[in-house]
Amino acid sequence: MSNENRTTPEVIFSIQEKAIRAESLPQLAEGILPEVASLANVTEALLYLHPDEYFQSWGFPEGEIDKLNAIVPKHFDHLANQASIQKTALSSTDYWKPQAKLILHPLRENGSCVGAIGLLQKEDQLPIADDQWQGLMDCLGRIVGGLSERIQLKKQVGRLNNYVTVSSMLVQPLGLHDMLEAALYCCMETTSAQASSVLLLGENKAHFHFYQVEGPAKPVLDAATFPIGKGIAGAVLESQESEIINDVQNDSRFYKNFDSKSEFQTRNMIAIPLTAGKEKIGVLEVLNKAEGAYFTENERLSLMMIAEEIAFAIRNARIFEYVVDSYCLQRQGETTCRGCKRPLGSWTPCVRYRENLTVLNMKSPL
Repeated sequence: MSNENRTTPEVIFSIQEKAIRAESLPQLAEGILPEVASLANVTEALLYLHPDEYFQSWGFPEGEIDKLNAIVPKHFDHLANQASIQKTALSSTDYWKPQAKLILHPLRENGSCVGAIGLLQKEDQLPIADDQWQGLMDCLGRIVGGLSERIQLKKQVGRLNNYVTVSSMLVQPLGLHDMLEAALYCCMETTSAQASSVLLLGENKAHFHFYQVEGPAKPVLDAATFPIGKGIAGAVLESQESEIINDVQNDSRFYKNFDSKSEFQTRNMIAIPLTAGKEKIGVLEVLNKAEGAYFTENERLSLMMIAEEIAFAIRNARIFEYVVDSYCLQRQGETTCRGCKRPLGSWTPCVRYRENLTVLNMKSPL
């Protein structure tokens, strides 16, 4: 039934009902934005939610959406600090249609601003009563706050599960490449990224090499090297500060050679330094958020937990290889750990390595 055939209270009830039934943020935006726009007698509307950093628009020309996505979050802090019912109108210098005002209406829950409804209005006036509109915004604020909280909790549980999964895999001393492959896929799943890589610092501390790569550019990047002074990875390792770069192509530090060789176009990334204690190991990168979206602060924090596990796994693997090469093989005169009668009983990697070999031998048909 169209809005023209319904009273204002009926439209408001429909909006509230769709918001309550929404199980995801896209479903929420798709359900309420057209009706909110119709209720306000406008043809363009948007929804911005915090802390999800979720943005969705309705009715805006496609060429304006990226600009809006960049502009609206900048005004959110100002909106959040205003009186509970006060709205914000973006000036013509911020928005490019001086004949109309983009007005942000706050969505609040328990006094906190959890988001905003944006309307492109020709006049700063709504065709319904102020109390009706404010009642709708208050209701949507409570609904959105609850939905956002449930989504955040679900994400936290998912991130914790990924962390536990990665952590349990990386304590195993067998097959570091195989374990890192699984870890990188977990990183990609956690951040909805299209590619990921582990870049290790070379022995001369002057070059990076791609130790593990997952994604479309893997055939080109496997074992590729580049100078530490070039690229975002070098800057991140030097500063020891992780970064979100959502516009990589316009970052002067970005090393574009590999994009041209692999035909993989890097749009955005999260880069995390890999450090075991005080030892600089390398850099973890995830690339290109799915569906053209931006990486978020929560995703960066999730990767930092996983990166610490990856860094110590790589360091422990190197120590294990060193001990085997410099001590075990010299003592035993063998090329593998098979047949070792005297494992280093106090050294966990050695014992686990032997235990895993025993399990594999028991399973082997030979």
